[in-house]
Amino acid sequence: MRYFAIMVVWFAVLIGDGIVFPALTGWPSGFGIMVLLSALAITFGIHRWLIGLGIILAGLTELILGTYFGIIIGAWLVITRVWHLLNQFLNLKPMSENDSLIAFAPATLCGLGLFSLGEGVSWVIIRFAYESELPATTLINILRSPAIISIVGIELLITLFVFRFIYFSRNA
Repeated sequence: MRYFAIMVVWFAVLIGDGIVFPALTGWPSGFGIMVLLSALAITFGIHRWLIGLGIILAGLTELILGTYFGIIIGAWLVITRVWHLLNQFLNLKPMSENDSLIAFAPATLCGLGLFSLGEGVSWVIIRFAYESELPATTLINILRSPAIISIVGIELLITLFVFRFIYFSRNA
């Protein structure tokens, strides 16, 4: 049941981020998979099943979107490693173990940080493996854009809320 629900949320994020949200707002799209992967790490913590599922979802997204192979998968692996190291030093609890709604604020901030890390890693992979002429201003413009940060923040809150609703300890 857990895997099926995550796959449904992944599909909804692909459709919502790629078609619905840009059509309603006119803002850019394509950031939903990094948001979903960040929300997965924040919600469940880092476990082997989650890393494997994230690799599968990232690989399917690469195939569907037609991106360079390994960009999203590489970003996911770096996100999981950094989140694991942060949890080692800061002793953060996953959202699935936290019953407080106040935890959404720091979780969203952590998610924005993980999203920024994922975009940075994606840029590095593209720059050094595929397009050596890719300027750094591309990454800077993505991370400085208020529209993109707003989109990511909204998508992250929605995704965290959906995961919290599905996997709340009383509903499990």
